Amino acid sequence: MKHAPAWALSVLGCPRCARRLSTDGSTVVRCAQCGVFPVLGGAPILVPEPARWCATFYESALAALTEVGLADDLSLSTLRAFADGLRGEEPQRFGDDWTREELEGRAPPTLVDGVGSQALNELVTLSEVQSVREWLASRVTGDCVLEVGCGAGLLSEQLASAKHLVVVDLSLRSVLQASQRSGGYPVVGDAEALPVQKASIDSVVAENVIDLLEEPSAFFERARTSLKKKGQLLLCTPEPSLGDPEGDDSSATELAEAAGFKVLDVLDGAPWLRRHSTRHLEVYLVQALSLRR
Repeated sequence: MKHAPAWALSVLGCPRCARRLSTDGSTVVRCAQCGVFPVLGGAPILVPEPARWCATFYESALAALTEVGLADDLSLSTLRAFADGLRGEEPQRFGDDWTREELEGRAPPTLVDGVGSQALNELVTLSEVQSVREWLASRVTGDCVLEVGCGAGLLSEQLASAKHLVVVDLSLRSVLQASQRSGGYPVVGDAEALPVQKASIDSVVAENVIDLLEEPSAFFERARTSLKKKGQLLLCTPEPSLGDPEGDDSSATELAEAAGFKVLDVLDGAPWLRRHSTRHLEVYLVQALSLRR
């Protein structure tokens, strides 16, 4: 199991208090105030309740470690030790939402030939030319980049040129896959309790994350405090109203401004497509924001 590099320890923070973490080995990292957090397969589990996470996702974590060849005795005993403290938690699976092609890094399936596909292929081409993912990646600045909600690591690959990249997701499977794809340092974490120190990050990137959160305002607040002066938050969402039935497409921007961000640029109505099969195509029109602390 690999140890956390020195640069990562200079950036990572307690998800509860944002204080610096320390480690004396490869099984746990420690907050002097809040206690210890496990490390599984080289990925620290930096969530506010690590024992509950281990108990809830025990079987899924085992499967994720096995999938990438990291189910060693040290990781398994660490997972078991934390999970045993909270027996009886209802098991859950990681909420990984990937197509097989996204996971394996293969080209998506070609749409079945026909009248409908002729029109849709124009939209497919447009989504590639005006890629929201590339729009986000092209605006990243600074040496230290934090990607929140990395999923299978498609955006992580485009952020791999950063000097230091941290890939964060609530799913252990996601961060291990994204790390293998990009070389980023994997961290299991909660977007509403980002596990980094204050003023330690140059750019935070979150692709299609904020509309999935129960409290997106908590994400904006924690993202702001994690950024250095003039640091950037780059995000996109297919639901800028953030699920508020009385909200409108300015909800995400208003939350960002309320948290202290300045809006630098907005891209709205950009196509985001996901091809699941030759006959199944998801189409979203997303809003992307470039924000500065």
